[in-house]
Order: sequence, then C-alpha cells, then structure tokens
Amino acid sequence: MPSMKRIAVIFEGRLHEQKGVFNAVVQRVRHLREVADGCAIDVHMIEGYDRGLNRWLHGTRRIADRPAVAHVDTVDVHMHWFCHSLMDTVRHKVLHRPAKVYRQWLSRLADELQDYDLLSAHDRIAGTAAAMASRRYGMPHYITWHGASIYTDPLRDPVYRQATIELLEHATGNLFVSRGLERYARQTLTDRFVSEILYNGASAAFCRYDEAARQQLRAQRGIAAGERVVGFVGRMDPVKNVSLLDDIFDEISQHYDRPLRFVALGDGPLRRQVQTLMHERGINCLMPGDVPHAQMPEWMNCIDVLVLPSQKEGLPLVTLEAIQCGANVVATDVMGTAEAVGQDNAVALDGALVENMARRAVQMLRGEVVQQLPAAMSWVATARREWEIYQAEPRARHC
Repeated sequence: MPSMKRIAVIFEGRLHEQKGVFNAVVQRVRHLREVADGCAIDVHMIEGYDRGLNRWLHGTRRIADRPAVAHVDTVDVHMHWFCHSLMDTVRHKVLHRPAKVYRQWLSRLADELQDYDLLSAHDRIAGTAAAMASRRYGMPHYITWHGASIYTDPLRDPVYRQATIELLEHATGNLFVSRGLERYARQTLTDRFVSEILYNGASAAFCRYDEAARQQLRAQRGIAAGERVVGFVGRMDPVKNVSLLDDIFDEISQHYDRPLRFVALGDGPLRRQVQTLMHERGINCLMPGDVPHAQMPEWMNCIDVLVLPSQKEGLPLVTLEAIQCGANVVATDVMGTAEAVGQDNAVALDGALVENMARRAVQMLRGEVVQQLPAAMSWVATARREWEIYQAEPRARHC
C-alpha cells in the first residue's frame, strides 16, 4: 500500500458523556499519532439529537450547544450533528425498515471523507459512513467493534442485524476489542469476515496512588479507616445485571468478618430500584450516581474489589482501569471479560453466580489473589499493532 498521508477516525458518541467508547477512541488516537510518522489523523464524531415530537417520544434532553469542534484531551474532535427525523422513527419503529433520512445524511458525510487515504470507523453507524465512502472512492476502511453493536443491537432489531452482517463482510478489516467478542460475531452473525484483535487499554491517569493519598480520598468520601471497599462501576441497566448487586454485596458481608463499605457508581433506569434494595437490606452502600470520568481514577483508588455481574460485555474498560489502580476484579465469564481479569476470576453466568462471585471477592479481600493486566492490553501495544495493520496490504475480504 502506498504511504498514507491522512487517516479519518469516525465514531458515534455523546459529547456530554465522555466515557466508554468515547474515551477509548480518544486514547487510541492519541497513541496512534505517536507511531504514525508523517500521517495526519483527523477525528470525526457523529452525534444525533431530537427536536419537537421526537424529543417527546424518546424522552431525550435538549441539546442547545452544538459546537463544530470539541477539544478533548489534546484531540480535536470534528462534530457532525444530525437531527433525527420523525419519518425515520416511523420507518424503523413501526414499519421495521431502515432509516432513510439518516442514510441520506450519512451518504453526504461519506462524500466529506473522500480525500483520506484510510478510514477507521467504530461500530455500526460510523462504519456505515466509512463503507459508503470506501465504495465510492476506493480507500480501505476498518471497523472497530466494541460490544453492543455486536451483542445487543443485532439481536433486538432485524434491520440492525442485516446492516451489521453487511458491514462485517465488506470491511477491509474488522478490529475486535476481545477474542470473545469476535467469536460471538462469528457464531451469531457471520463468519465471512477478516478480523484482528486489538485490545483496549487504560489511560495513564488510572494508576495506583500512594497509601496516604488513598486513605485521604476514602476519608473524603466518608469511608472509615480500616474499611475494605467492594464496588460496582457501570450503567444501571439489565445488561449489567445490577438487580443482583444487593445479593452479591449481602453474600460478601456474610463471609467476610472485617468492616466493609460498598460503592455502586453509575446511573441508568434501574438505579432507583438498586437503591431501594440496598436500603431494604440495610447494606451500607454509597451511590453517588454518574461520576465525571476525570474523577474515576480517584474512585478506583478507593475500591479494593470490583464486581461486574454483567450478562454481556465486549471488553469492559472498567476492569482494566480498576486493575491498573491496584484493585482486584471478579466478573462474569462473558465474551472478553476473562481475557482481562483471568479465567480464575471469571465466574459462570448461571444460578450460582451470586455465591461464586461473592466467594472470589472474599478471597480477594483476604489478599489471596494477585491480578495483573496482560501486556497486550495497553494503548501503546494497540497503537503499534494498529499502525502495522494499516500499513500492510489488505487481505482478501472473506476468510
């Protein structure tokens, strides 16, 4: 392949929710720039918003400020704002047909990408724009798959399923954040695609603080000296299995004989239910809601053991961030979690989940478990491998 001068990175996100895929993209770009000598890397983000009846139907908030460029952690993010149409809502929700207005808008966005040498998209929406541009202008395009676009959207919606299969099969290459996620895609969608595994990493901001700083942070949050902290971090929704948190916390309390404090960080539709269950069972749990990402390293330094009882995960960043801050993590053995936490710390998603997760958490609290991140789960390693992939000749699309 001729030497590349310009790469476009495209993803869908929410400017006011800079976490998850948003932060993964920013961190990947920052590190890719360090190894991509002589290549300009531009970042484009798609954000949809609602007006009028659509906003009422979807219960979404009004977005008044829509900047053309957002500056995030040394990265300039070029914003592409799309107002969802009522026609598309009817076509999708009532007629179960693909969005028409949105695809037309994505088609125009694809034309804006024609001068790039390579397109690097993240998940389905951005992947659609990249695929359109690739077909018209001949540049290679790669799609990184993070999770829900593979394990949730195609299962709940036949339109999304077909679109995802087509994207997988026709991309120059598909980059999965875990082997488990790639395996799931091959088993449930299609096995006719080219793929590589590119793990996410944790930002350098996530590191273990010295003991004095850790104790000070705990005191600021009302955690008493000598208390061990068990936490959950994530969206409060059914996929994260948060309805089991009170059972898990209670089971840990029954088998650990030192002072404990529990923490559940995050927001979502089940947050109030989780609060009620904790209160009814008398569980001493801090629930501060949605915490700004800049404060997450401090919270991770307050946690001794992180529990993650999710039903589905691609490669949860919180596991990497927690381990890098010195916490232990026990998670359900779904898709890519065991790759991050180790097979011994991944429990089966079955009827014994609560007991097995609590048992392993107690072993961690007693200092019986040592956890380290695999070397491949770093942004430096990912950036180097990604640049190698982009410089290589594209392989045949079906394998």
